Amino acid sequence: MSKENYLSRIEDEDSSAKIEGLSQNKTLYVDQFTDDVTFDNRGLAMEEVEEEGQKRGVYPRSLKEVFAYYKPKTDVEFSGEDGGTVKETLSFKEMKDFEINNGKGNLVNNSPFLSNLKSSKENCENVQKQIEKNARLRDILKDAGSRNELKAMLESLLTELNESNK
Repeated sequence: MSKENYLSRIEDEDSSAKIEGLSQNKTLYVDQFTDDVTFDNRGLAMEEVEEEGQKRGVYPRSLKEVFAYYKPKTDVEFSGEDGGTVKETLSFKEMKDFEINNGKGNLVNNSPFLSNLKSSKENCENVQKQIEKNARLRDILKDAGSRNELKAMLESLLTELNESNK
């Protein structure tokens, strides 16, 4: 086996194929996402299928078949705003389900906790933009007395809205 560079290209011992390594700006995350796996005598994962009274091993040949067979999922715990933990089970049906993509990926969209967190973040960013655009509001927020009056008025409006929704 000849190594050119452990980060660039490695030649496979059993074949003449070259395996691409990870570039330095990538992260490889390895974890077991399923418990019920059958292995053959070579250590390869397979599915046992019975046909005409005979059992034989069927090996997933594409990523779609791998996801369909293993149905990978993992239990995670998130820390909530109140300091408590929120438990969720994340399921993966395709490679895109692992993507975060700056909050727009499937990992965030498939998780109720992360979706709510993203929504809260976007709401805060919208309020910040409104404050930056509105000079009068910035002046009110600079003065402690005006800020407290605004806070009391907003709390009163919130109470009124909550009571009208009951």
